[in-house]
Amino acid sequence: MQRRMEMGLRKYRPQGMEIINYAAYQAEVVAQGSQLTYREVIPGMWTVDWYVNLLMGEIPRLTDNDAGYAPNGKNYIAHDDIPPEVQAAFERLQAVYGTQTRAANPLYASK
Repeated sequence: MQRRMEMGLRKYRPQGMEIINYAAYQAEVVAQGSQLTYREVIPGMWTVDWYVNLLMGEIPRLTDNDAGYAPNGKNYIAHDDIPPEVQAAFERLQAVYGTQTRAANPLYASK
């Protein structure tokens, strides 16, 4: 989600404006037996299932194809390459979670 915000800023920023983008915290998810869990407790954090669902919903949005938000799709954000290791992790999680990714809220769709 943070990466998508940066891509939106890159598309509309004035020429020469530097974007400073960093994570305020890092949520590390680990396998514990057959369950995913956070390595450390993060006060106020979503459940792991909801967090994974949110993150998996970002990959289709970041993808620069006809269904994504980048220039070859809806053109809301600038193009950026999805790192191969992120794409591979998405595909591994998709094998477990299927297509249970957060759908875009139609109330915010372009008219």
